[in-house]
Amino acid sequence: MKHPNEKIMRKLIAYTLKKSDGQRTGCFIVKGDKIISKAISTVEEYKDPTAHGEMNAVRKICRKQKNYHLKNCWIYSTQIPCPMCTSLIVWAEAKGIVWGWDGRHTWGKLNIDPKVILKTAKKKIEIFGNFLENDCLKIKRYTKK
Repeated sequence: MKHPNEKIMRKLIAYTLKKSDGQRTGCFIVKGDKIISKAISTVEEYKDPTAHGEMNAVRKICRKQKNYHLKNCWIYSTQIPCPMCTSLIVWAEAKGIVWGWDGRHTWGKLNIDPKVILKTAKKKIEIFGNFLENDCLKIKRYTKK
């Protein structure tokens, strides 16, 4: 399967809209042409600052496969992964990341470009951003600046 994949991102956008109140980030983990994990952020719901969409999706599949490696997997996220999630993706050795919109200005925490973190990875992780950006912005009812 070629990445970024519009069909997968559109499924992720629909999933995130269905599962969230508009203030959450959605994430799919894709291996081959199969979505193997789905999650949205649950930070507010569980009062857990690590419960980002990417973290939840990775936890879910790693527990299921009893392995913390995501070799040959792609991470699809409706928003650019934060530094914590990007570090997780590096540790899990995913093949690549596809993200929808750059929400770093909304974080108010660490404004570190994920590309800086990815440069420190021992294995190259591909990254494609601003993919279907306007559609991903609609999840949070934002418009492009």
